[in-house]
Amino acid sequence: MSSDIETIVKKAIANQKMIAADTITLETSLQDLGVTSLDAITIVYEVEEICDIEVPNDELENLRTVEDIVTGVQALMNNKTEA
Repeated sequence: MSSDIETIVKKAIANQKMIAADTITLETSLQDLGVTSLDAITIVYEVEEICDIEVPNDELENLRTVEDIVTGVQALMNNKTEA
């Protein structure tokens, strides 16, 4: 499932920043992609809709890389299935 989440996150970033998803790696920093705080909100909202989860707003401040988003979404998905 984590590769699916990775794909979802990369597509959301690519859509928002109008870049090719295959140019994005887990290690890519959001700053290097030009992701602003407003972009991050839009990206996370798209991922929330697709994955049917809710990312706490205070978590947005801690996002630095693509992997941070993927890891956070994976954790929320795991918590959802355990509940």
